Amino acid sequence: MDILICAACARPLTDAVRLMDAVPDLPPWDGSPGPDGLRRSPATMPRGRYAVQPDHRGAPFVPCPEEDEDAYDGIHPGGPWASDERGWLVSAGPRNQYVLHPDDVLPLDLQPEPLRSSGCCGAAGADGPNRVCACGAEVATLYADCSTPYEILFAPGAVRVVPAPRPGGRIPDHPSSCRTYE
Repeated sequence: MDILICAACARPLTDAVRLMDAVPDLPPWDGSPGPDGLRRSPATMPRGRYAVQPDHRGAPFVPCPEEDEDAYDGIHPGGPWASDERGWLVSAGPRNQYVLHPDDVLPLDLQPEPLRSSGCCGAAGADGPNRVCACGAEVATLYADCSTPYEILFAPGAVRVVPAPRPGGRIPDHPSSCRTYE
């Protein structure tokens, strides 16, 4: 089992999670509200698991190469479609982000720019990282809109993966002035 910690301050950001070999296929969704009344797709990841997303995800978005326009599949494979005056857009955001179920993440602060958390039914994640550590470092992008998968992605440079300590144990490289893992 592992936890993700902030690369800037070593604060724990997740519950203990186990690595999966690959990100599962997106679950089917008919657009209807879920049992909680919210209009968002089912979570990409099962609780207690994480995986590495090999595809580009998130901002910035760039024009789709002309040779790929006939096979266009959204801003990332299977993602929403987007275009502007430049044509169809694809993600040029980071690769190899850690993807988790949002409920496996400890409370994070909103990124102070309101646009970063915009969306019609929840955070769309289209404008860059929208979650920050208590130290102020941008660490993650929550996708929770009706047009996105339901997941949270941590950029590999913003976090470190470390073994999960036993309850009450110290987190490796965690400043002694901060709390231990609970």
